[in-house]
Amino acid sequence: MAIRMLKYFCVVLVSSIVAEAAGKSVFPMPRLETSCAHTVVRRDVTTLGATELQRFIRVVKEMHRRGWMDGFGSMHDHISHQIHGNEHFFAWHRRFLRHFETLMQEIDPDVVLPYWNWGTFWNNPLADPVLSAAYFGGNGRPGDNCVIEGAEERWGRNYPSRNCLTRKYRYGTSTGAFWPMRAVRDVMNTAKTHAQFRSRIENGAHGIVHLGLGGDFETMWAPVDVLFFMHHAMIDKVWAEWQSRDQTRFHQVDGRDSAGQPITARSIMPFYGEDIGSALLTNGPGYCYVYDDVPTPPAFRPRREARLAFNAMFNATESPLSHDSHPSRPPPVSGSGGFSSSASTKLYDKDGLSDIDYEPPRPMDISWLKSRHMDVAEAERMQRLVDDVVAQMNAERKQVHD
Repeated sequence: MAIRMLKYFCVVLVSSIVAEAAGKSVFPMPRLETSCAHTVVRRDVTTLGATELQRFIRVVKEMHRRGWMDGFGSMHDHISHQIHGNEHFFAWHRRFLRHFETLMQEIDPDVVLPYWNWGTFWNNPLADPVLSAAYFGGNGRPGDNCVIEGAEERWGRNYPSRNCLTRKYRYGTSTGAFWPMRAVRDVMNTAKTHAQFRSRIENGAHGIVHLGLGGDFETMWAPVDVLFFMHHAMIDKVWAEWQSRDQTRFHQVDGRDSAGQPITARSIMPFYGEDIGSALLTNGPGYCYVYDDVPTPPAFRPRREARLAFNAMFNATESPLSHDSHPSRPPPVSGSGGFSSSASTKLYDKDGLSDIDYEPPRPMDISWLKSRHMDVAEAERMQRLVDDVVAQMNAERKQVHD
């Protein structure tokens, strides 16, 4: 009982800080449902129809008007050291996204959080429609770095101080390259433990996007920008895909927390006071979602169907699932670098850039990595990995076009 009361006190304390930062008397903290009335599908934001996209934009604008975006930024900032650089990273951010999505659905029950697949235009993010005026805007304007186009046009924020929403591309007018999905898949194929996978993704594909967009997006209050939630939905999707390759990953975690203590599925997530195990299934109670091209976790199917599905998908083959081997997935879009296997997807460019080498993302700044509680040595290892993958992609393209 004493432990429960302490957890409750901590949640109330942080909630009051968050609410004050949001400039509101109440920052909503809805509880998770104990079951799923229905399961929704999270999709790539660029696949939403015009009406769907506009409904999503209307909802996030209303959340901004109510001050909730400041609240999310404050919450994330206040406990940043507990949820980065350790094994709370994946589960806590999954819970954070669900908190955001739940508040979205209080405004419009039919709106679902989409993800931003930055792997589609990884080598030229400036061509990504998500970073255009038609979606969520791109670089901030010269001088004050305020975002002045797209759905977040001229947004203000009150946390950590009163200012406009800012982005400041890493190289002035360019974000630099992000990670190709082939490199992400390489991490999926080689990481055997939760701790390995978290460290490699957090210090690689995840970090380079934050640093590339810059401005508020490279800070710990980045959730003031709605792109944060779509970026982390993509990171969550990557984790869900890795989980789907081994059934035990739906029930077990390993590694350590920010204090160096061992983490298990029964460990308590900071702020929310819920155990990590409750966040391991995207279609579990209170979460109730799946991704459009990731196999549904088998644990919440009927028992016999789950066993048959698991045997068919995992035990009957030696290689991970591909789009060709899973009938529920659509074929990958050309050049999107989805989660398909290298054997089933052409990974070279067929367009006019065939004679120009891809450039890998440049190393992340050490001072920035340290400020975000990230692992410099791991980031350097991931830099070598992505350099090698891009070099291999360039070699394959040259062979094809010679």
